[in-house]
Amino acid sequence: MAASEYDTARPSYPEAVFDELEARTGPLAGRLVLDWGAGTGISARQLASRGARVVLLDIGEEMLRRARARDPRAACVLAHGSHMPARPGSADLTTFGQSFHWFERPAAMAEIARVLRPGGFWAAWWNRPQARGADWFERYQDVLLAHCPGYTWRDKEDADLAPDWSDPAVRQAGHLEPAGVVAVRWTRQVTAAQWTTDERSKSYIISLEPGLREDVLGQLAAIVRGQFPDGQLVVPYITTLLVARKAD
Repeated sequence: MAASEYDTARPSYPEAVFDELEARTGPLAGRLVLDWGAGTGISARQLASRGARVVLLDIGEEMLRRARARDPRAACVLAHGSHMPARPGSADLTTFGQSFHWFERPAAMAEIARVLRPGGFWAAWWNRPQARGADWFERYQDVLLAHCPGYTWRDKEDADLAPDWSDPAVRQAGHLEPAGVVAVRWTRQVTAAQWTTDERSKSYIISLEPGLREDVLGQLAAIVRGQFPDGQLVVPYITTLLVARKAD
């Protein structure tokens, strides 16, 4: 069920994110991209639309089945991020759309350093609602914090998302240095039903006991109805892009 909800309601990423990525890495056309934590292929399809040769990798078989259903030509690999099935120095770019925070560090970072070619890039990005200070949004956050132990995003700053590439285990595999941090601001327009479906796909909701999950979702839906009685949400968002480059 989570894969279906994820595929149905998760938003794509602003095209400006990929403009900023190409400004740092060069054109994506023809590049071999390993898209890790690919899920149902949201970021992979956007990368492919710019001509990249994308391989989707994820530990979720159902997620990849959804990605393949969306694009029967998609190259999908069921694999763990700490053991990447790729030759050393084979990838031009490794990407992590809405996923890098799930990976074990420094093991995954060392694997990134191993599989990237000299001069290759790592990139990660996250979509997040950014309505801090709005009464409805603060009350919404209060509910999540009160009931969802896995919810850690309220006070997380963009800088908190950046990894430390100086770890000795990573340096042994390859030398990466930060190559840019960009914050792309945009506005998401979404129906209340889609918003709730998106929320259902979040790990901090999925992990709740079923009865509590429905109670929490009910509380959240009531807050949304109170703020957007027509069922049409207009919410400020931010997508943070982080880039690092492997030394030549």
